[in-house]
Amino acid sequence: KSLIKDNKIILVDEVDGISSVDRGGLQELLSLIALTNYPVIITANDIWNKKFNNLRKVSEIIQLKEINYNVMKDIMFSILRKEGLFIDNNIITKIAIQSKGDLRAAINDLQTIATSKEESPTIFERNKEVDIFNALRMIFKGKPNQELLNIFNSVKMPIDEILLWVEENIPTEYNGPELLRACEMLEKADLFRGRIYKQQYWRFLVYENIFLSYGISASKKNPKTGFTSYKKPTRILKIWLNNQKTAKKKSIAKKYARLVHIGEKRALREFPILKSIIASNPEIQKQLRLEDDEIEFLMV
Repeated sequence: KSLIKDNKIILVDEVDGISSVDRGGLQELLSLIALTNYPVIITANDIWNKKFNNLRKVSEIIQLKEINYNVMKDIMFSILRKEGLFIDNNIITKIAIQSKGDLRAAINDLQTIATSKEESPTIFERNKEVDIFNALRMIFKGKPNQELLNIFNSVKMPIDEILLWVEENIPTEYNGPELLRACEMLEKADLFRGRIYKQQYWRFLVYENIFLSYGISASKKNPKTGFTSYKKPTRILKIWLNNQKTAKKKSIAKKYARLVHIGEKRALREFPILKSIIASNPEIQKQLRLEDDEIEFLMV
C-alpha cells in the first residue's frame, strides 16, 4: 500500500533490460497489466523490438521529445547558482547544443568543466543515437541541410527497414505535387537499393541515402508544423505473413517429398494439387506428421 493514499502508479523503467535470460519476465508483466487496477507506466529505448509485439498491443505509445537546449541552459544556470559557481554563457550554450537533448550528459560535462582549471575547455559533441521517429521528423519537418545526409547513420535500423518507414509515412506529411516529388525521390532510392543487391555495388549506398533523406526533405516547400504521429510500416507485416505462408508450404512439400521419394522442387510445383489431396485426408496428414499450424494452412 502507498504510505499516504491508497492509489499508486506502477513504473517499470527500462523494459529493454528484460532479456532472454529473464524467462517469463515479459509474460509476467503482461499478466500484471491485465490484473492491476493501477496505472502502469513503462519506459523503453526501443519499443519496436520484436519481443515487445504483445506489449505494444496493450499499451498506448507516447513518444518523448528531446529537451530543448534553452531549457537545458536554464537548468545548468540553476545548478551553478546553487553551487556558487560561474561559467561563461557561451560555454553553457555549447554544452547544451553538443549534448543533443541528453540532460544527464550536459550536467556531467558541466561538472567536468566547473572543476577544470583550463581557460578554454574542450567540449566533445555527443555521438547520440537517433531513433526512427526523430529521423522522420527531421526529414519531413526540417529544412534540407548537410546534417540530413548522415541522419540514417545514427539510426539503429537496417536501411531497407528505414525505407519502409519513410514510404509508410510520406502521405501523412505530403500532398499534391509535393507528394509526387517525394514519391519520385523514394523511387530513385529504391532503384539504387536494387542495384546494390543485384550488382553488389555498395558504393551506391550513398545515393540511396541522399534520395531517402535530403531528396525527400527538399520535395516540400513549406513543411508542416505541429506534432505528427508516425506509424510503423504495414508492409513489414505483410511481408512477414507472406514469408510465414511460404515457409509452411515448403515444410509440407518437404515432408511429402521425403515420404513418397520425389524431389522437393517437384512437390512444390505440384503443391496446388497436393494441397487439396492432403487437406481432404486426415490419414495422409497423420503419415506426414503435420503440425497443427500446417494443417490449418492447408484448410484455408
